[in-house]
Amino acid sequence: MFCADLCRMLEALHVPVKVEFLCVKSYGTGTVTSGEVQLLLDMREQVVGQHILLVEDIIDSAVTMQYLKKLLLNRGPASLKTVVLLDKPDRRKVQLDADYVVVQIPNEFVIGYGMDFAERYRGLKDVCVLKPSYYMPKEAETTNKTRSKL
Repeated sequence: MFCADLCRMLEALHVPVKVEFLCVKSYGTGTVTSGEVQLLLDMREQVVGQHILLVEDIIDSAVTMQYLKKLLLNRGPASLKTVVLLDKPDRRKVQLDADYVVVQIPNEFVIGYGMDFAERYRGLKDVCVLKPSYYMPKEAETTNKTRSKL
């Protein structure tokens, strides 16, 4: 959803846009990244000599973004910039920051606006915080009482 909204905005500003998709997975059905990124679907077009804007909905551990940047840079683009809707800097496992960030958020699990939990809630029109009681055992929930509004 973020990518589509960004493309509409860029096209309204008369910026030519060509969209290609990569599909990767690092979460499975949980709320914590596995640390292993799987490429599920590769791009059809070559990026050699092209100016690339890598669009991500969220960056937390930065493992996926690091994987994607390395993959694309090895293909010889003229330039590569990154933009993310949501940035969780407190969750970094590797040192990597996006070139453009819409908003930084606290370390909470978010769903909606294209982001899912176990393949659910992706179609919600807003970004929402998923209550820990939905995905954490009861004993762990008592240590995570703080809530924030996004």
